[in-house]
Amino acid sequence: MNAESTTNMMNAEAATNLLNNFVLEQKGQPLDRLQQAIVQGVLEGMTYQEIKDNYPIARHFSIGFLARCKAYDLWKLLTEIFQDAGIISPDEKVRNKNLWESIMRLKQHIEKSESADDRPPVPLDSMLDRKLRMRYRVTEHLVSTEFSDTYLAEDEDVPDRPLCAVKRLKSQADETTKLFEREARVLCKLGKHDRIPELLARFQEDGYFYLIMQFIEGQPLSQELKEGQPWEEHEVCALLQEILEILAFVHQHDVIHRDVHPDNLIRRANDSKIVLIDFGTVKEINLSQNSRGQTQSRGGTHREYMPPEQAIGSPKLCSDVYAVGLLGIQALTGLSPKELKVNQETGDLMWREKARVSSKFACFLDNMVRYHFPQRYPSAIEALQALKNLC
Repeated sequence: MNAESTTNMMNAEAATNLLNNFVLEQKGQPLDRLQQAIVQGVLEGMTYQEIKDNYPIARHFSIGFLARCKAYDLWKLLTEIFQDAGIISPDEKVRNKNLWESIMRLKQHIEKSESADDRPPVPLDSMLDRKLRMRYRVTEHLVSTEFSDTYLAEDEDVPDRPLCAVKRLKSQADETTKLFEREARVLCKLGKHDRIPELLARFQEDGYFYLIMQFIEGQPLSQELKEGQPWEEHEVCALLQEILEILAFVHQHDVIHRDVHPDNLIRRANDSKIVLIDFGTVKEINLSQNSRGQTQSRGGTHREYMPPEQAIGSPKLCSDVYAVGLLGIQALTGLSPKELKVNQETGDLMWREKARVSSKFACFLDNMVRYHFPQRYPSAIEALQALKNLC
């Protein structure tokens, strides 16, 4: 490498180039464009949401894929290369939290000398490398929303330091506090389910509220639903059964998820099972109301998967059923929901001519996504039973 690559003070772009050249020398091929975008974005203090928004190469990927798959593999690759080169010790890892430091050590390794001017910049996010409750070491900033920030952390109290998700509330205003309490209450209410992230801890520290949840390693369903690549009917049937099994459990506890979409369905890495994540918009049902499952709360599912009653602030159990049915149609047709036409008289979706599907299975899906909610399966429980009778 030439001296021009190792100036005393580097910006994020120069640091990324330095790292990329080193990977090329060690592995015979450079980082791909998406990996370079992640490196530069992390060095600039971006969340994965901001990386997705600011780098064109990342815009077609979900936040979950960037954090759970691409970045995970990237840190693993860099750790291997840095350990082999003797830049870090065998028990150290290259991660989001120490990327600047690792690149500075690489620079020193190249120049064979140390310089006081090579101190890594202070991370823009003070949460990185912070240890919560003397246990949870924050490593990466995943996403920022109106009400909260979500981070990746390692549980240092457990062997192998398993990953967990840390959700921090941005304020203590009544509305955000209610959202926090609701999510914690619902996760506790649901208890332990093999395909729902477990709530590990709930606490307040330094003026902030925190939720610590099990982190599910795997690929979001959005990476499997490729435009123009329809699935076979039996594959869709198996997928819907997995999702409805989870939702049936949720609905049995009188809880509406309200945010069922491909990025919140994770294909777990260790067993390929579907896991439903992100209960931040769940709504418990007031059973004293006349209409079972009715609430008066807005928000939730991505608009593409949102049924009309939820869009006006009145989600029901069958609102989750609608979202799942739409996922099934998307898989069968290879079309995104926004590409589907609507019958102007009934409001129902027109999709059958775009798919190779049996009439019975098509009727089942139609009954999941009826425009008028009373015509749908009342909950995932009934939808699951109807599906089992078909498949």
